[in-house]
Amino acid sequence: MDDFSYLNTELLESLHTKSGATIPTHVEKGKVINNFECFIACVMDTEKASVAKVGDSVMLRLPSSKEVEATIKHITEEEESRVIVFRITECVEELVEYREIAVDVIWWNYNGLKVSNMAILEENDMSYVEISKAGYIERIYIKISRQNDTYSIVKNYTDEELAELGFSEEEIKNREELKVYDEILLH
Repeated sequence: MDDFSYLNTELLESLHTKSGATIPTHVEKGKVINNFECFIACVMDTEKASVAKVGDSVMLRLPSSKEVEATIKHITEEEESRVIVFRITECVEELVEYREIAVDVIWWNYNGLKVSNMAILEENDMSYVEISKAGYIERIYIKISRQNDTYSIVKNYTDEELAELGFSEEEIKNREELKVYDEILLH
């Protein structure tokens, strides 16, 4: 468990195991079990996997749908992919009977509202959206947590954050917050 440099795609494919299949106790294959940590090796060719580094933390969604924190322990570079070894310390007991499992790697996770980038405007280094409310256009200041080419994950500012940004108590008290199902204007 200290040296994963021998792991590569060819070796992993040569094991001829089926995802989700359990290993009966009478089979001559063995494994070392440590109830406190587990290592999962994955062959990956995604953009996120190509920039991952040893020591990075991600979340793994196990076959039971539980999400556990994982740390990248080792990376083997290959021509068109990478073999990434993840270390987990939670839910190890669920994985003891399996040789191969399907996992989802969650590279990032942000909570908030999903808003089209075409709706987000900027003024004085602050992002905002406009909503139509009873025939009036209302400006709502937002924080962008994560953004791609099409959408952003946004949150409302807290009262304390707006006060730090120089908003008056009256402006903070009378402000609108962005909510689910608000009709946002696109620009």
